[in-house]
Amino acid sequence: MARGGATRLLWPLVRGEQHAEVGEGQVRLRYGALGGFSIPVGDVDRLGRIHWPWWSGLGVRIGFKLVAFVGRSGDLALIELSRPARVRMPFPWTTTRIAVGVDDLDGFLRTIATARARFDLERPPTDEADTAGDEGAISSR
Repeated sequence: MARGGATRLLWPLVRGEQHAEVGEGQVRLRYGALGGFSIPVGDVDRLGRIHWPWWSGLGVRIGFKLVAFVGRSGDLALIELSRPARVRMPFPWTTTRIAVGVDDLDGFLRTIATARARFDLERPPTDEADTAGDEGAISSR
């Protein structure tokens, strides 16, 4: 997790576990007593960056359909979800966008993208996918 000098002021609340990871089909974040989340990679719709100015504050922040876990100002990873998810911060909140400050922004986004691509490859085909583009076609199954 990315930390700046002002994070020391939040230290009583964020000490302990403070990490972001991708594995076992989940994107997980722990931000000490301030909160965290665990979402399936299959719910990740888009990935990007968002610039977080210092005047927007540090810690866990709430915006319009956005929850941000911020240790310092600058660029954050932006995870946009295909459906709303519950995030704890320290109370539950529903969001479709999560911003995360991490030390290796490109690596974190690349890891999520790779996990999402793997999920898409391993997902069994649906009837919709089997007939996509075959309007009016009748399945022989």
